[in-house]
Amino acid sequence: LPALRLLLLLALLSIAVVTDLRWRRIPNWLTVSGLLSGLGIAAALGVGVLLFALAGATLAFGLAVPLVALGALGGGDAKLLAAVGTFVGPGGLLSVVLYGALAGGALALFSAIRRRALVELLQGSFLVFSYLITLGRRGERLALKSPGTHSVPYGVAIAAGALASWLFPFSLGGAL
Repeated sequence: LPALRLLLLLALLSIAVVTDLRWRRIPNWLTVSGLLSGLGIAAALGVGVLLFALAGATLAFGLAVPLVALGALGGGDAKLLAAVGTFVGPGGLLSVVLYGALAGGALALFSAIRRRALVELLQGSFLVFSYLITLGRRGERLALKSPGTHSVPYGVAIAAGALASWLFPFSLGGAL
């Protein structure tokens, strides 16, 4: 079953990357089937693994929903992250998110350089960071649909984060 679990995760991520690159969408049929597959395999492995998978999906969705509400992440990306959470659980989710953020940053830099808009990217990032750190008193709140913004296919970053966390896993804290 662990090999089947890995194959299902790889299939989910592969299809998500293709659809996100081609149509800039991650369809519901994919995220729902990924979520159900992750939960199904976890259930076959036992109640403890199922609870671990549910906790991973819940934590992923809980982390992603505020970003969707702020307009910083698409709904398909949030649902993909929840589906990935069923495969990696809450412990593995931290590395997926961190590696995914690094991959997303690299994608944004590459896109900005390709469009010759690196200065605009850095200025926009500074404005958003200023807005967040001052709780809205300075800077500017930008969202995916703000005029002049360019987005990256974040499903690619999530897939890269999941693969990197599988190849180079880490965890914080020590054993109890």
